[in-house]
Amino acid sequence: MEDSAPPVSTPPSKPATGAKATIERFSAAVHRYTELFFEKLTTIVVYHPAVTIGLVFLFVVIMAQGVWFYKEELSPDKQFSPRSSQAVKDEDWVLDRFGYENRPVQTMFEAKEGVNMLTKESLLFMMEMHEWLLSQWKIIDGKNVTYEVVCARYTKGDDCKIPVSVLTFWGHNRTRLEADADPLATINTVSWRSLEPSGPPLDFYLGKPEYNAAGDVVSARATLISYNFKNEKVEISGVGEDDPQSRYFEIQIADDSEHRRKADEAAHGVGVYIRTTGQEDVEGSDSVSSDIGNLVMGYILMLIYASFILSRSRPKYSHSLLGIVSVISVGLSTFSAYGFCWYIGIKFNTVVQVLILVLLGVGVDDTFVIMDSWWDCAHIESMRERMIAAVKHAGPAVTITSVTDLIAFLAGSSSSLPALQDFCYYASVGIAFDFMFQVTFVVAVAYLDTVRQQQSRADVLCCIKVGDHTGVCLGSDEEKARWTEAERGLQNRVVGTYLPRLILGSNIGKAVVLVVSAVFLALGIYGCTQLEMNYNNEWFIPSGSPFRDVMRVRDTYFGGNELPANAYFGAIDYPNEQGEVLRASEILRTNYWVVENSTSSWMEDFQQWVQGHPVYGVSWDASKQQIVPAQFYSLLKVFASTATGPRGAWQHIDNIRWNDAGDELKASRVGFRIISKSLTDGQGAIDAMDSLRGALEGVAFPWAFPFVFWESYKVMVSGITRNVAISGSAVFVLVTIMIANIQLGLLVTVAIACVDVCMMGFMPFIGVQLNGVSLICVVMAVGLSVDYSVHIAGAFLTVRCDDNEEHGGRAQRAAYALWKMGPAVVNGGTSTFIAILPAAMAVSYVFKVFFRMFFLIIFFGQWFGVFFLPVVLSFIGPDAYLDAPNLEETPEQNPLHSEHETAVAVVKPKVKRVGAEEEMKETESA
Repeated sequence: MEDSAPPVSTPPSKPATGAKATIERFSAAVHRYTELFFEKLTTIVVYHPAVTIGLVFLFVVIMAQGVWFYKEELSPDKQFSPRSSQAVKDEDWVLDRFGYENRPVQTMFEAKEGVNMLTKESLLFMMEMHEWLLSQWKIIDGKNVTYEVVCARYTKGDDCKIPVSVLTFWGHNRTRLEADADPLATINTVSWRSLEPSGPPLDFYLGKPEYNAAGDVVSARATLISYNFKNEKVEISGVGEDDPQSRYFEIQIADDSEHRRKADEAAHGVGVYIRTTGQEDVEGSDSVSSDIGNLVMGYILMLIYASFILSRSRPKYSHSLLGIVSVISVGLSTFSAYGFCWYIGIKFNTVVQVLILVLLGVGVDDTFVIMDSWWDCAHIESMRERMIAAVKHAGPAVTITSVTDLIAFLAGSSSSLPALQDFCYYASVGIAFDFMFQVTFVVAVAYLDTVRQQQSRADVLCCIKVGDHTGVCLGSDEEKARWTEAERGLQNRVVGTYLPRLILGSNIGKAVVLVVSAVFLALGIYGCTQLEMNYNNEWFIPSGSPFRDVMRVRDTYFGGNELPANAYFGAIDYPNEQGEVLRASEILRTNYWVVENSTSSWMEDFQQWVQGHPVYGVSWDASKQQIVPAQFYSLLKVFASTATGPRGAWQHIDNIRWNDAGDELKASRVGFRIISKSLTDGQGAIDAMDSLRGALEGVAFPWAFPFVFWESYKVMVSGITRNVAISGSAVFVLVTIMIANIQLGLLVTVAIACVDVCMMGFMPFIGVQLNGVSLICVVMAVGLSVDYSVHIAGAFLTVRCDDNEEHGGRAQRAAYALWKMGPAVVNGGTSTFIAILPAAMAVSYVFKVFFRMFFLIIFFGQWFGVFFLPVVLSFIGPDAYLDAPNLEETPEQNPLHSEHETAVAVVKPKVKRVGAEEEMKETESA
């Protein structure tokens, strides 16, 4: 883009030799052919603008047909867990043999201060709510769905699984409870283990219980009834895989409970909170949908900003309409990217929605760069030739930023996290389409806008003609130059003139920048050591949602203590390997991460049952302490069909699976619970999972549904390292080729590395954990931060300045780089910030994280690109290109020059009249 500046004096070229010259020649060739490409492309566009616009809209219409191939993936476990991980392989094994786990539904009761949930009155209210839930019926897909339809069963056709709560003491029977004169005495005298021999202890169903000196429970602030619903998953449009009957039944009873909560609290002093999987999913997806308004607001703000940046005080020379067209172009590229990805089968997911803001933030920048070049080419009279020259000079800059963004996203597509991988596919296509539309569609409209200008018509209101007195054609070139400098605005003067003087004009300014940069890096490095890996589906629940009250009650009284899990066995020789199943139980009981007394082994209960029945006594081998192998399966069938107690052996029907012939077991499992309160972050989850796997290795394998998420923590750090290394290396190579200087390529890469370190290090300070959502922003940071550094670096090489006392050499060139490219760089950062600003008001977790992360990327990208890099260049910047012009002879481009202000006022650009009169006649006839 060096040719787009007002001409400078060029000394005779020096003979180029050595490796540096070779690199420069190669880079010059790349640069020359890139400019040639854009020159030819723009020539076609400006000679056929209407055809270009029509072809772009035709392309968009074709891409829009991708909606017929639309597929979505909204299941969190399939978005944020590596599909090749061990946990996912184990999940497939479990689903093949045991199917999906039952859907837990919890009805929680929270008493007001001073109310005891263990009084007869409170227990009767619990019974009332239990009967209310069992009596509910809902119309779902035209069918009458009741509790009997959605309840989970031990085997298909058997009775519903019995709910568990303190009401288990009375069999969840109102008559028995009403007949009990002292329910609290019953609770303390009847053995809970006689009712629930292998389930959680009674305290699991009581919230904040209190005991007397004898150890008897006397009160509880909350209680819990635990139900199990069926989970027969099918594909549901807009939802993903789920059980439609259970899902919508859950949602409706939870809503009904919420509506009657205040009346219950007033009448009984007890609030009822129903926690269901379906309600949690709905709240999370609704939060993202509710932020659609923020996306619209982002477009509105960007329309205003782009129009303002491209507007001028004189309506004839203003281009605010082009700002609107540029934003529309981003929208078209986003829509086309969605359609193309749907064509090729890439599923839509929750995170992909944010692409709208991402492309909006980075897409408009190309228009600003092109129009900056357009204003720099004011010396070309012909509008058509001026547009060709502007795009020709801006093309390499637009290309390098687009390609680096594309490389960053393509590197991210190698991630093992499906959500990140798919997002990067969508983003890569979106970046490519935006680049294509900016250099065709926007350029075509821009040229037509210059025709409007040439015909003395007002911006936006192009039907109104304005006279030359509203323009700059006041006669002399000096007047035109003064107007051009003034019209470029306050931002150009602040960033291009005042900022270089502040940070480069004295050693104090340089020292301040370096010290502040060192502080940022120190805090960033420290923050990286404090960064936690964590992910929780509940973060997707908006803060104002009523479901937050449900989670509050769960966390206060019942949540975060225990996580159900199982140890799984395949088709082993069970009759002869009974000890292996028992050994797994013993291993679990001694593991740090397993809740005490939580292990439930069907083998232990089976052996105890055989020993406890004299009729089967001959089947017990006392010497080996096991059931006689020959009689193992015949007795197991009797045991599995026997009912003793509330659930008896039926509780183990879900824990064993027979082969197709029904004569041997093909799989079984032993249940236990993990101490989830110790899983404070991702590393704790990894430790727990690895500990259980290591302890059970060779015997069984442990699995719980959260394992599929915990696996993502194991690949998080290595994934970040790989993606950043790939994109960073590619950016270094590309930047080095484009600017033809290895030293400067390294300095740009260092600046980008500083941005990444500070961005990740400041994540703990703004409340963002490392997970699949924030990882997307880490991947984007490399591509986005290049935009803030590479333009400054490239401009630094395009001029030379003798290193003497008067002008300061490298500092002068760094100041020129800021004068030349600083305003455009700041413009780009500002536009990106404005695009994502509405996300600050978002209620969904995804949008909140994106806003915070983008703020860090923009802030540190601007700091290390606009402040830090110029100061570093003023000390150790490389020499200019061998044939670079002498900056000392053009003080108007040198903010540190003592004659800068005077030179700006009197600079006289050369006027190149290229067919202006012929073009005017042509446009008038058109």
